[in-house]
Amino acid sequence: MLNSHPLDEGLMMNTKSKRKLLWAVVLTALSITWLPYFGVFNTASMVMGLPQPLAVIIASNIVLTVCVILIYPLYFKPFIKKLEEKPLHEEAVK
Repeated sequence: MLNSHPLDEGLMMNTKSKRKLLWAVVLTALSITWLPYFGVFNTASMVMGLPQPLAVIIASNIVLTVCVILIYPLYFKPFIKKLEEKPLHEEAVK
């Protein structure tokens, strides 16, 4: 690379660490959605006009939606690329 700096390579995340970070965010957001059922974030206060438990669950669902959108390029694009290189079955040539 022409303009690469040795420290830049250490700062970039590889695909495996991106996947681990994404799944950690997913599991954290899923666990937060269950907290109101256990009495955490379950007060009668209002957050932006919504009851606190509903606001927490909506915020967690927004994070989960973004995570689902980010899963596509991390998992399915490499899978499709490998399938194009080597299909599961070859069609018979007549």
